Amino acid sequence: MGQHGPDFTKAIESIPGRTVPGQVKMAAFGLMAIGIVATAYGFLTAPTRASGAFITNFMYFNGIAMGGFMLTPITLVTHSRWPRRVKRFSESFALFLPITWALFAIFLLAGGIDVYPWVEEGARGELPPHKAVYLTKGFFIARQIIGQGILMVLALLMVRMSLRGDIAMAREHLKEKAPTTWPWNRFTNLGSAKAEAKRSFTNQLKIAPVICISYAVIYTMIAVDVSMSLAPHWYANMFPAWIFMSSIWSGLVYIALFSLIGREWLGVRELLPSNIYHDLGKLTFAFCMFWGYTTFAQYLPIWYGNMTEEIGFVLIRTAMHPWDRVSQAVFLLCFLAPWTILLSRGLKKIPSAYISVACVIAVGIWLERYLVNMPSIWMEDTLPLGFIEIGMAAGLLGAFILVVTSFLARVPAATISDDFMQPDPDHIHVVPKSQQGHGHH
Repeated sequence: MGQHGPDFTKAIESIPGRTVPGQVKMAAFGLMAIGIVATAYGFLTAPTRASGAFITNFMYFNGIAMGGFMLTPITLVTHSRWPRRVKRFSESFALFLPITWALFAIFLLAGGIDVYPWVEEGARGELPPHKAVYLTKGFFIARQIIGQGILMVLALLMVRMSLRGDIAMAREHLKEKAPTTWPWNRFTNLGSAKAEAKRSFTNQLKIAPVICISYAVIYTMIAVDVSMSLAPHWYANMFPAWIFMSSIWSGLVYIALFSLIGREWLGVRELLPSNIYHDLGKLTFAFCMFWGYTTFAQYLPIWYGNMTEEIGFVLIRTAMHPWDRVSQAVFLLCFLAPWTILLSRGLKKIPSAYISVACVIAVGIWLERYLVNMPSIWMEDTLPLGFIEIGMAAGLLGAFILVVTSFLARVPAATISDDFMQPDPDHIHVVPKSQQGHGHH
Protein backbone atom coordinates (compact mmCIF):
# COMPACT_ATOMS: atom_id res chain seq x y z
CA MET A 1 0.00 0.00 0.00
CA GLY A 2 1.53 3.30 -1.07
CA GLN A 3 2.12 6.37 1.02
CA HIS A 4 1.83 9.91 -0.19
CA GLY A 5 4.59 12.35 0.70
CA PRO A 6 3.87 15.96 1.72
CA ASP A 7 3.27 18.63 -0.89
CA PHE A 8 5.69 21.52 -0.35
CA THR A 9 4.40 23.67 -3.22
CA LYS A 10 2.46 26.14 -1.06
CA ALA A 11 5.25 26.36 1.52
CA ILE A 12 7.75 27.29 -1.22
CA GLU A 13 5.61 29.54 -3.43
CA SER A 14 4.42 31.65 -0.50
CA ILE A 15 8.00 32.81 0.25
CA PRO A 16 8.54 35.61 -2.33
CA GLY A 17 7.10 38.86 -1.02
CA ARG A 18 6.11 37.38 2.34
CA THR A 19 6.52 39.80 5.24
CA VAL A 20 5.62 39.90 8.90
CA PRO A 21 1.96 41.02 9.20
CA GLY A 22 1.60 44.67 10.14
CA GLN A 23 -0.43 43.93 13.27
CA VAL A 24 2.23 41.55 14.52
CA LYS A 25 4.94 44.16 13.96
CA MET A 26 2.94 46.83 15.76
CA ALA A 27 2.25 44.54 18.70
CA ALA A 28 5.91 43.49 18.90
CA PHE A 29 7.22 47.06 18.78
CA GLY A 30 4.60 48.14 21.32
CA LEU A 31 5.70 45.41 23.73
CA MET A 32 9.35 46.33 23.19
CA ALA A 33 8.57 49.98 23.98
CA ILE A 34 6.91 48.92 27.23
CA GLY A 35 9.96 46.81 28.05
CA ILE A 36 12.40 49.66 27.44
CA VAL A 37 10.41 52.02 29.66
CA ALA A 38 10.01 49.39 32.41
CA THR A 39 13.72 48.56 32.33
CA ALA A 40 14.81 52.20 32.45
CA TYR A 41 12.34 53.00 35.22
CA GLY A 42 13.41 49.95 37.21
CA PHE A 43 17.15 50.55 37.11
CA LEU A 44 16.70 54.26 37.86
CA THR A 45 14.34 53.87 40.82
CA ALA A 46 14.93 50.36 42.23
CA PRO A 47 18.12 48.84 40.77
CA THR A 48 18.13 45.75 43.02
CA ARG A 49 14.55 44.89 42.12
CA ALA A 50 15.25 45.58 38.44
CA SER A 51 18.28 43.27 38.58
CA GLY A 52 16.09 40.50 39.97
CA ALA A 53 13.52 41.11 37.24
CA PHE A 54 16.23 40.97 34.59
CA ILE A 55 17.68 37.69 35.88
CA THR A 56 14.18 36.19 36.03
CA ASN A 57 13.38 37.21 32.46
CA PHE A 58 16.81 36.21 31.17
CA MET A 59 16.43 32.70 32.56
CA TYR A 60 12.93 32.49 31.09
CA PHE A 61 13.54 33.79 27.57
CA ASN A 62 17.03 32.36 27.13
CA GLY A 63 15.54 29.05 28.28
CA ILE A 64 12.78 29.29 25.68
CA ALA A 65 15.22 30.16 22.89
CA MET A 66 17.81 27.49 23.70
CA GLY A 67 15.35 24.90 24.99
CA GLY A 68 13.05 25.28 21.99
CA PHE A 69 16.00 24.97 19.62
CA MET A 70 17.09 21.76 21.38
CA LEU A 71 14.18 19.91 19.76
CA THR A 72 16.23 20.09 16.53
CA PRO A 73 19.40 18.22 17.60
CA ILE A 74 17.36 15.82 19.76
CA THR A 75 15.20 15.02 16.72
CA LEU A 76 18.29 14.33 14.63
CA VAL A 77 20.02 12.17 17.22
CA THR A 78 16.89 10.05 17.77
CA HIS A 79 16.03 9.86 14.01
CA SER A 80 12.49 11.02 14.81
CA ARG A 81 10.08 11.86 12.01
CA TRP A 82 7.06 13.74 13.34
CA PRO A 83 9.09 16.59 14.97
CA ARG A 84 10.54 17.42 11.52
CA ARG A 85 7.21 19.11 10.76
CA VAL A 86 7.93 21.79 13.39
CA LYS A 87 11.73 21.73 13.06
CA ARG A 88 11.96 25.10 11.31
CA PHE A 89 10.02 26.72 14.17
CA SER A 90 12.48 25.14 16.58
CA GLU A 91 15.42 26.45 14.54
CA SER A 92 13.99 29.97 14.44
CA PHE A 93 14.33 30.27 18.22
CA ALA A 94 18.13 30.11 17.88
CA LEU A 95 18.05 33.55 16.21
CA PHE A 96 17.11 35.08 19.58
CA LEU A 97 20.19 33.72 21.35
CA PRO A 98 22.50 36.58 20.22
CA ILE A 99 20.10 39.04 21.88
CA THR A 100 19.95 37.24 25.24
CA TRP A 101 23.72 36.69 25.12
CA ALA A 102 24.42 40.38 24.46
CA LEU A 103 21.91 41.62 27.06
CA PHE A 104 23.30 39.37 29.77
CA ALA A 105 26.89 40.35 28.95
CA ILE A 106 25.94 44.04 29.17
CA PHE A 107 24.10 43.42 32.45
CA LEU A 108 27.13 41.77 34.05
CA LEU A 109 29.72 44.21 32.71
CA ALA A 110 27.59 47.22 33.70
CA GLY A 111 27.61 46.17 37.34
CA GLY A 112 24.61 43.87 37.54
CA ILE A 113 26.83 41.15 38.94
CA ASP A 114 26.93 43.10 42.24
CA VAL A 115 23.39 41.86 43.01
CA TYR A 116 24.90 38.44 43.80
CA PRO A 117 25.55 38.22 47.59
CA TRP A 118 28.77 36.23 47.14
CA VAL A 119 30.43 39.31 45.61
CA GLU A 120 30.33 41.13 48.94
CA GLU A 121 31.02 37.97 50.95
CA GLY A 122 34.03 37.20 48.79
CA ALA A 123 35.39 40.71 49.28
CA ARG A 124 35.16 40.16 53.05
CA GLY A 125 36.80 36.73 52.83
CA GLU A 126 33.71 34.94 54.18
CA LEU A 127 33.27 32.34 51.44
CA PRO A 128 34.50 28.75 51.92
CA PRO A 129 37.82 28.18 50.06
CA HIS A 130 36.30 26.09 47.23
CA LYS A 131 33.58 28.69 46.61
CA ALA A 132 36.01 31.57 46.90
CA VAL A 133 37.90 30.14 43.91
CA TYR A 134 34.79 29.54 41.78
CA LEU A 135 32.72 32.60 42.71
CA THR A 136 34.85 35.48 41.56
CA LYS A 137 33.69 38.33 39.34
CA GLY A 138 36.13 37.80 36.48
CA PHE A 139 35.74 34.03 36.35
CA PHE A 140 31.94 34.29 36.58
CA ILE A 141 31.67 36.81 33.74
CA ALA A 142 34.16 34.94 31.55
CA ARG A 143 32.49 31.54 31.83
CA GLN A 144 29.03 33.01 31.19
CA ILE A 145 30.09 34.95 28.10
CA ILE A 146 32.15 32.05 26.73
CA GLY A 147 29.73 29.26 27.69
CA GLN A 148 26.62 30.95 26.37
CA GLY A 149 28.61 32.06 23.33
CA ILE A 150 29.53 28.45 22.52
CA LEU A 151 25.88 27.36 22.65
CA MET A 152 24.86 30.33 20.49
CA VAL A 153 27.49 29.62 17.81
CA LEU A 154 26.70 25.90 17.69
CA ALA A 155 22.98 26.59 17.36
CA LEU A 156 23.39 29.17 14.58
CA LEU A 157 25.81 26.87 12.76
CA MET A 158 23.23 24.08 12.74
CA VAL A 159 20.53 26.47 11.48
CA ARG A 160 22.81 27.47 8.60
CA MET A 161 23.44 23.79 7.78
CA SER A 162 19.71 23.11 7.74
CA LEU A 163 18.88 26.13 5.58
CA ARG A 164 21.44 25.23 2.92
CA GLY A 165 19.55 22.23 1.58
CA ASP A 166 16.14 23.93 1.83
CA ILE A 167 17.24 27.09 0.02
CA ALA A 168 18.85 25.00 -2.74
CA MET A 169 15.56 23.13 -3.25
CA ALA A 170 13.44 26.29 -3.06
CA ARG A 171 15.68 28.03 -5.62
CA GLU A 172 15.26 25.17 -8.08
CA HIS A 173 11.49 25.49 -7.71
CA LEU A 174 11.19 29.30 -7.70
CA LYS A 175 13.90 29.96 -10.32
CA GLU A 176 13.96 33.73 -11.06
CA LYS A 177 11.35 34.39 -8.36
CA ALA A 178 13.76 33.30 -5.61
CA PRO A 179 14.54 36.10 -3.12
CA THR A 180 17.97 37.71 -3.21
CA THR A 181 17.89 39.19 0.31
CA TRP A 182 19.19 37.71 3.59
CA PRO A 183 19.55 34.79 4.22
CA TRP A 184 19.29 33.72 0.57
CA ASN A 185 22.26 35.86 -0.42
CA ARG A 186 24.40 34.07 2.18
CA PHE A 187 24.31 30.84 0.17
CA THR A 188 26.34 30.99 -3.02
CA ASN A 189 27.79 28.27 -5.26
CA LEU A 190 25.08 25.80 -4.29
CA GLY A 191 25.03 22.45 -6.02
CA SER A 192 21.95 20.48 -6.97
CA ALA A 193 19.11 20.32 -4.44
CA LYS A 194 19.66 16.60 -3.96
CA ALA A 195 23.40 16.98 -3.28
CA GLU A 196 22.88 19.93 -0.93
CA ALA A 197 20.13 18.08 0.95
CA LYS A 198 22.44 15.12 1.53
CA ARG A 199 25.28 17.38 2.61
CA SER A 200 22.99 19.32 4.93
CA PHE A 201 21.67 16.19 6.64
CA THR A 202 25.15 14.68 7.07
CA ASN A 203 26.58 17.86 8.61
CA GLN A 204 23.64 18.27 10.97
CA LEU A 205 23.95 14.67 12.09
CA LYS A 206 27.61 15.24 12.98
CA ILE A 207 27.03 18.36 15.06
CA ALA A 208 23.80 17.27 16.79
CA PRO A 209 25.44 15.08 19.51
CA VAL A 210 27.96 17.85 20.21
CA ILE A 211 25.13 20.31 20.80
CA CYS A 212 23.21 17.90 23.05
CA ILE A 213 26.25 17.30 25.28
CA SER A 214 27.23 20.98 25.27
CA TYR A 215 23.71 22.01 26.26
CA ALA A 216 23.63 19.66 29.25
CA VAL A 217 27.07 20.77 30.46
CA ILE A 218 26.81 24.50 29.80
CA TYR A 219 23.22 24.89 30.94
CA THR A 220 24.14 23.12 34.15
CA MET A 221 26.72 25.87 34.65
CA ILE A 222 24.18 28.57 33.77
CA ALA A 223 21.66 27.18 36.27
CA VAL A 224 24.24 27.00 39.05
CA ASP A 225 25.82 30.39 38.32
CA VAL A 226 22.87 32.57 37.36
CA SER A 227 20.18 31.17 39.66
CA MET A 228 21.66 28.96 42.39
CA SER A 229 24.50 31.32 43.29
CA LEU A 230 21.95 33.98 44.23
CA ALA A 231 21.72 31.88 47.40
CA PRO A 232 25.41 30.89 47.58
CA HIS A 233 25.10 28.69 50.67
CA TRP A 234 22.24 26.61 49.23
CA TYR A 235 22.67 23.80 46.75
CA ALA A 236 20.66 20.93 45.27
CA ASN A 237 22.13 18.35 42.92
CA MET A 238 18.96 18.02 40.83
CA PHE A 239 18.45 21.77 40.38
CA PRO A 240 20.52 22.19 37.14
CA ALA A 241 18.74 19.30 35.39
CA TRP A 242 15.41 20.69 36.60
CA ILE A 243 16.27 24.00 34.94
CA PHE A 244 17.60 22.74 31.60
CA MET A 245 14.83 20.17 31.17
CA SER A 246 12.09 22.70 31.97
CA SER A 247 13.73 25.05 29.46
CA ILE A 248 13.09 22.44 26.76
CA TRP A 249 9.52 22.20 28.06
CA SER A 250 9.03 25.97 27.75
CA GLY A 251 10.47 25.80 24.23
CA LEU A 252 7.95 23.13 23.21
CA VAL A 253 5.14 25.34 24.49
CA TYR A 254 6.25 28.28 22.33
CA ILE A 255 6.82 26.03 19.30
CA ALA A 256 3.17 24.99 19.62
CA LEU A 257 2.04 28.63 19.90
CA PHE A 258 4.03 29.93 16.93
CA SER A 259 3.21 26.99 14.67
CA LEU A 260 -0.51 26.96 15.47
CA ILE A 261 -0.94 30.71 15.08
CA GLY A 262 1.38 31.14 12.08
CA ARG A 263 0.89 27.99 10.00
CA GLU A 264 -1.70 29.55 7.65
CA TRP A 265 0.40 32.67 7.05
CA LEU A 266 3.49 30.57 6.37
CA GLY A 267 1.75 28.20 3.96
CA VAL A 268 2.33 25.07 6.04
CA ARG A 269 -1.21 24.40 7.22
CA GLU A 270 -1.38 21.10 5.31
CA LEU A 271 2.01 20.04 6.69
CA LEU A 272 0.84 20.44 10.29
CA PRO A 273 -2.27 18.28 10.69
CA SER A 274 -3.93 17.58 14.03
CA ASN A 275 -1.99 14.37 14.63
CA ILE A 276 1.25 16.40 14.80
CA TYR A 277 -0.18 18.37 17.70
CA HIS A 278 -1.37 15.19 19.32
CA ASP A 279 2.27 14.04 19.33
CA LEU A 280 3.57 17.44 20.45
CA GLY A 281 0.90 17.55 23.14
CA LYS A 282 1.92 14.14 24.45
CA LEU A 283 5.54 15.29 24.65
CA THR A 284 4.46 18.48 26.45
CA PHE A 285 2.38 16.34 28.82
CA ALA A 286 5.40 14.13 29.50
CA PHE A 287 7.52 17.15 30.39
CA CYS A 288 4.72 18.39 32.65
CA MET A 289 4.88 15.12 34.57
CA PHE A 290 8.68 15.23 34.60
CA TRP A 291 8.60 18.77 36.02
CA GLY A 292 6.24 17.62 38.76
CA TYR A 293 8.41 14.59 39.50
CA THR A 294 11.69 16.50 39.69
CA THR A 295 10.11 19.28 41.76
CA PHE A 296 8.89 16.77 44.34
CA ALA A 297 12.14 14.78 44.11
CA GLN A 298 14.10 17.89 45.16
CA TYR A 299 11.79 18.55 48.08
CA LEU A 300 11.51 14.97 49.34
CA PRO A 301 15.16 14.34 50.42
CA ILE A 302 15.32 17.79 52.03
CA TRP A 303 12.26 16.88 54.10
CA TYR A 304 13.08 13.30 55.15
CA GLY A 305 16.79 14.07 55.57
CA ASN A 306 16.01 17.19 57.62
CA MET A 307 18.69 19.07 55.69
CA THR A 308 18.81 22.34 57.60
CA GLU A 309 21.23 23.88 55.08
CA GLU A 310 18.65 23.45 52.30
CA ILE A 311 15.27 23.76 53.98
CA GLY A 312 15.45 27.54 54.28
CA PHE A 313 15.42 27.99 50.51
CA VAL A 314 12.26 25.88 50.27
CA LEU A 315 10.45 27.32 53.30
CA ILE A 316 10.87 30.92 52.13
CA ARG A 317 9.17 30.05 48.86
CA THR A 318 6.44 27.71 50.07
CA ALA A 319 5.52 28.79 53.60
CA MET A 320 6.40 32.47 54.01
CA HIS A 321 4.42 35.52 52.93
CA PRO A 322 4.34 36.84 50.21
CA TRP A 323 5.95 33.96 48.30
CA ASP A 324 3.58 31.18 49.43
CA ARG A 325 0.79 32.38 47.12
CA VAL A 326 3.16 32.49 44.17
CA SER A 327 4.25 28.94 44.96
CA GLN A 328 0.63 27.78 44.90
CA ALA A 329 0.05 29.55 41.57
CA VAL A 330 3.15 27.86 40.12
CA PHE A 331 1.91 24.42 41.17
CA LEU A 332 -1.51 25.14 39.63
CA LEU A 333 -0.24 26.57 36.33
CA CYS A 334 2.80 24.33 35.79
CA PHE A 335 1.37 21.02 36.89
CA LEU A 336 -2.21 20.65 38.08
CA ALA A 337 -4.02 22.51 35.29
CA PRO A 338 -1.93 21.34 32.28
CA TRP A 339 -1.72 17.78 33.59
CA THR A 340 -5.51 17.63 33.89
CA ILE A 341 -6.19 19.26 30.52
CA LEU A 342 -3.57 17.35 28.52
CA LEU A 343 -4.94 14.02 29.74
CA SER A 344 -7.56 14.49 27.03
CA ARG A 345 -6.56 13.13 23.65
CA GLY A 346 -9.10 15.26 21.79
CA LEU A 347 -8.13 18.60 23.33
CA LYS A 348 -4.58 18.26 22.00
CA LYS A 349 -6.02 18.26 18.47
CA ILE A 350 -8.21 21.35 18.95
CA PRO A 351 -6.10 24.46 18.15
CA SER A 352 -7.92 26.86 20.48
CA ALA A 353 -7.74 24.40 23.39
CA TYR A 354 -4.06 23.66 22.80
CA ILE A 355 -3.21 27.37 22.51
CA SER A 356 -5.03 28.00 25.80
CA VAL A 357 -3.17 25.32 27.74
CA ALA A 358 0.12 26.41 26.15
CA CYS A 359 -0.49 29.96 27.42
CA VAL A 360 -1.24 28.61 30.89
CA ILE A 361 2.06 26.69 30.95
CA ALA A 362 3.98 29.68 29.53
CA VAL A 363 2.76 31.92 32.36
CA GLY A 364 3.37 29.16 34.91
CA ILE A 365 7.01 28.66 33.89
CA TRP A 366 7.63 32.44 34.03
CA LEU A 367 6.24 32.48 37.59
CA GLU A 368 8.42 29.49 38.46
CA ARG A 369 11.55 31.30 37.26
CA TYR A 370 10.40 34.35 39.23
CA LEU A 371 9.87 32.26 42.37
CA VAL A 372 13.27 30.60 42.07
CA ASN A 373 15.25 33.83 41.63
CA MET A 374 13.46 36.80 43.14
CA PRO A 375 13.24 35.77 46.84
CA SER A 376 17.04 35.50 46.93
CA ILE A 377 17.29 39.18 45.93
CA TRP A 378 14.21 40.90 47.36
CA MET A 379 14.21 40.90 51.18
CA GLU A 380 11.13 43.08 51.81
CA ASP A 381 7.76 41.76 52.98
CA THR A 382 5.96 43.04 49.87
CA LEU A 383 5.61 41.14 46.60
CA PRO A 384 7.76 42.74 43.86
CA LEU A 385 5.47 41.88 40.97
CA GLY A 386 4.41 44.90 38.97
CA PHE A 387 5.29 47.16 36.06
CA ILE A 388 9.04 46.52 36.27
CA GLU A 389 8.87 42.71 36.19
CA ILE A 390 5.91 42.34 33.82
CA GLY A 391 7.00 45.24 31.59
CA MET A 392 10.48 43.74 31.17
CA ALA A 393 8.89 40.40 30.27
CA ALA A 394 6.64 42.14 27.74
CA GLY A 395 9.64 43.82 26.10
CA LEU A 396 11.57 40.58 25.69
CA LEU A 397 8.43 38.83 24.43
CA GLY A 398 7.99 41.53 21.79
CA ALA A 399 11.62 41.19 20.69
CA PHE A 400 11.27 37.39 20.59
CA ILE A 401 8.12 37.58 18.45
CA LEU A 402 9.76 40.03 16.03
CA VAL A 403 12.96 38.01 15.63
CA VAL A 404 11.20 34.67 15.14
CA THR A 405 8.53 35.92 12.72
CA SER A 406 11.05 37.96 10.71
CA PHE A 407 13.18 34.85 10.21
CA LEU A 408 10.23 32.59 9.38
CA ALA A 409 8.92 35.11 6.86
CA ARG A 410 12.16 34.92 4.84
CA VAL A 411 12.79 31.17 4.65
CA PRO A 412 10.89 27.98 3.83
CA ALA A 413 8.76 27.41 6.93
CA ALA A 414 9.28 23.65 6.63
CA THR A 415 12.47 21.63 6.22
CA ILE A 416 11.56 20.76 2.66
CA SER A 417 14.84 19.01 1.77
CA ASP A 418 14.78 16.65 4.75
CA ASP A 419 14.09 13.05 3.72
CA PHE A 420 12.61 12.44 7.18
CA MET A 421 9.70 14.71 6.20
CA GLN A 422 8.62 11.84 3.96
CA PRO A 423 6.66 8.83 5.30
CA ASP A 424 8.77 6.05 6.78
CA PRO A 425 9.18 3.42 4.02
CA ASP A 426 9.51 0.69 6.66
CA HIS A 427 6.35 1.68 8.54
CA ILE A 428 3.66 -0.98 8.49
CA HIS A 429 0.11 0.31 8.02
CA VAL A 430 -2.54 -1.95 9.48
CA VAL A 431 -6.00 -1.58 7.94
CA PRO A 432 -9.07 -3.57 9.04
CA LYS A 433 -10.05 -6.20 6.52
CA SER A 434 -13.49 -4.63 6.15
CA GLN A 435 -11.91 -1.37 4.94
CA GLN A 436 -9.34 -2.82 2.57
CA GLY A 437 -9.77 -1.79 -1.04
CA HIS A 438 -11.62 1.45 -0.15
CA GLY A 439 -8.89 3.93 -0.97
CA HIS A 440 -6.86 3.57 2.23
CA HIS A 441 -3.11 4.02 1.80
